[in-house]
Amino acid sequence: MIYRFHSLFLLFALFWTGAIAAADSVAMNRADADAEPMILTTTAPGKNIDQAVTALSQAIVNHNYTFVRQQSIDSRLVPYAEEVRSVRLVYFCNFAKMDRALRIDPRATQMLPCRVTLVETSSGVDLIAVNPAWTSQSMPALREVCQELKQDYLDILDEAAL
Repeated sequence: MIYRFHSLFLLFALFWTGAIAAADSVAMNRADADAEPMILTTTAPGKNIDQAVTALSQAIVNHNYTFVRQQSIDSRLVPYAEEVRSVRLVYFCNFAKMDRALRIDPRATQMLPCRVTLVETSSGVDLIAVNPAWTSQSMPALREVCQELKQDYLDILDEAAL
């Protein structure tokens, strides 16, 4: 009985490893073809986390987006007094663009709302976001919308880093 369990486990492990390798190969070929980076990032040198959140919030509004909320990375996972203050998530949205994307393809919900992660370092604050153009690779109808969104992200990140 134990031998069968081990054999089934080994068979599953081999299958899983093969499936992951195949998926990685497909993903690498797709990434090579589109050449979109997965992550958009910039650094706000000399700023602390509060200054960076304020600058990011202003950049969001300046680019016709609505600030939704900010929270620590572990919000609601630990008591408030124990939350990590050096990593923040900032959520924002342009509701007209969201509506347009959802009308094209309901899978656009995978990218909503827009989010930037801020990580305080000794030299400043890193601002990190998932590239919407990278996420749209499996949704060709959204490619144009996601290219526009990517440019908005880059503009917002650049302004917030000043």
